[in-house]
Amino acid sequence: MDLICKFVFKNGKSFGESIDIYKNYLIVKVGADFIGIPKDCIQKVELDKIVVSDFDENVALEVGKKWIEEKSKPVSIQELKSYGFGEEY
Repeated sequence: MDLICKFVFKNGKSFGESIDIYKNYLIVKVGADFIGIPKDCIQKVELDKIVVSDFDENVALEVGKKWIEEKSKPVSIQELKSYGFGEEY
């Protein structure tokens, strides 16, 4: 079951996009924040959307912070250039 790159809905409203699985959490980008929703809160998965039930938002924010610390790393100028960014055409 693919859970990445889908819109995430809670209470009938879209509030973010799934970007990763971390331990037993679905990592969701919500605005400028990242949160971790327990996978057992996933109610339904469709082609382009995931429906979740209520979850503890404070815990979700903490999990999101831990995910950033463990998984996020700065990208160097050299790495950006190797991907074709920063070059003038």
